[in-house]
Amino acid sequence: MKIVFFNGGLANQVFQYIFYRFCQLRNPEEEWVLDDSFFFLHQVHNGYELEKVFGLHPDLLSNTFDRDVWEYMLELHRSENKSVPQILLENGTDIKMAIDSDNWTEWNPFKGPIITTPVGKFIPKVADIEGNIYYHGYWIHEGWFHAIEDTLRKELVFPPIDEPHNVEYMEQIKGTHSCSLHVRRGDYVTLGVAGPDETYHKWITLMLEHVPDMTLFVFSDDTEYCKGHIHEMGLDLPKKVVFVSGNRGEKSFRDLQLMSCCKNMINGNSAFCYLAALLNKDLEGIISPDHRKV
Repeated sequence: MKIVFFNGGLANQVFQYIFYRFCQLRNPEEEWVLDDSFFFLHQVHNGYELEKVFGLHPDLLSNTFDRDVWEYMLELHRSENKSVPQILLENGTDIKMAIDSDNWTEWNPFKGPIITTPVGKFIPKVADIEGNIYYHGYWIHEGWFHAIEDTLRKELVFPPIDEPHNVEYMEQIKGTHSCSLHVRRGDYVTLGVAGPDETYHKWITLMLEHVPDMTLFVFSDDTEYCKGHIHEMGLDLPKKVVFVSGNRGEKSFRDLQLMSCCKNMINGNSAFCYLAALLNKDLEGIISPDHRKV
């Protein structure tokens, strides 16, 4: 069996799903499942979202075991902090862990063999490791997406927009030289990785050199901060700026959907905006920490 760790918000879930689908299509004779135990044990963001946003029904580990066995495994995690791969190892399963992230000791402590892969790299042969493998990581790289893009384009389809405010936003995005700007603060401020104001100022200036009549659509979890730092961030440079609002909680995915339709993008360093860029079929120009070009 091949088990893929599955956690976090929508963007992380989608990237882990993309990796899972790549592996599944590359080695269809193997049994591939997503370990959804995280969503039984933690209440973060908006919970498990693949089904409600995209209508996806991947093979989940919770459906592999009888209910009483699954509940026992969850209780071992709660009471003794034993991860799924550790429980399987202790119960006689010959299993190894392949890691794409160094936080496995936090989420999936494991005393068995570890196979280290370069973090954030596209290495297809990692899907070919023989035996029972638990894959811990986020697998955030465009290579996994582009390798099976035709399949993913059919699967990662947003539900039609029916909220009046989002219908209006989409009409503006489609009818202008639209450019999204994603500003993530919140936990990024606490972690010390939030982008400085002057960086956004520089990127907006650069984008204006190529798209002087752009309409800038600002997507942020802290719109009030952006409005209070308009000059510092360069938000007074474009002729028109739209602060997108009204998409919180279970409707947060609408921001991802709207961003993925903008003709140009100025992205920060989050998986959310990186995913929006990958899903964008009509992207003309992008500026981001890892892909700074127009």
